[in-house]
Amino acid sequence: MSVAILIKLDDALNGAGVTKNALAREAKVRPNLIYEMCEGKTKRIDLETLSNILDTLNSMTGRQYTLTDVLEYMPQQKEDR
Repeated sequence: MSVAILIKLDDALNGAGVTKNALAREAKVRPNLIYEMCEGKTKRIDLETLSNILDTLNSMTGRQYTLTDVLEYMPQQKEDR
C-alpha cells in the first residue's frame, strides 16, 4: 500500500489572503519552494522549514495554523495484482 500526503498550503494561503511571494519573503525561503508546495510538486519537506512556514503564516495572519491546515494524510488503496 502506498501513502500520499496532500499539501494544502495553497488553500490556506488563499483563505488567508496571503500571496505565495509574500509568504516566501517573510519566511525567508525560496519562492520556488512555496510554489512547488502549492502545486503539489514537493517530494520532501524539511521539518524545520515547514515549522518556519507555519510560524510565519501564523504571524502574518494572526491565526493559528497547524499541520492539519497544510497537510493531509491520504492512504491509497492497495492495488490488486
